Amino acid sequence: SGIQPHFQLTGIHAMETLDRMVRAGIYKGPLNLTWIGIGGGFDGPNPFNFFNFVHRAPDGCTLTAESLLKNVLPFNMMAMAMGLHPRCGIEDTIIDQHGNRMSSVQQIEQCVRVAKELGREIASGKEAREIYRIGTWYDSAEETLAAHGMAPNRQAGQKNLPLRAA
Repeated sequence: SGIQPHFQLTGIHAMETLDRMVRAGIYKGPLNLTWIGIGGGFDGPNPFNFFNFVHRAPDGCTLTAESLLKNVLPFNMMAMAMGLHPRCGIEDTIIDQHGNRMSSVQQIEQCVRVAKELGREIASGKEAREIYRIGTWYDSAEETLAAHGMAPNRQAGQKNLPLRAA
């Protein structure tokens, strides 16, 4: 229907499911991903899970970090330091690092301050649409894989590992 999803993935197992959907040609669009580190059936909120997810994410994806409560700020700082994207707002937490209530606006202002301290530019609406490749679709699984820097599908009878396009 032309609706472009933003995939909120709960761990490596969810990324592997998405990989299978792309390889089967079920999904042929940009890979806009969010790692959700909140525990309770999702990845736990620890840097080891987060960095493993970042390491395994396709090169051509857009990756956002999401956690909750007092983990929001530390994970957003790690994400921004690595060139990834933060997520914040009262859906994730209503408190700051000291237990005081925070509005979504206050959390966004905090994220902007941290981004500036880390030397990260804040994207405009137009730039965000370009980053997320809104409206972009690919014609085949192979084109989708190539757009994300992923190895191509193995062809029938192929005995060696497929190589990524140069």
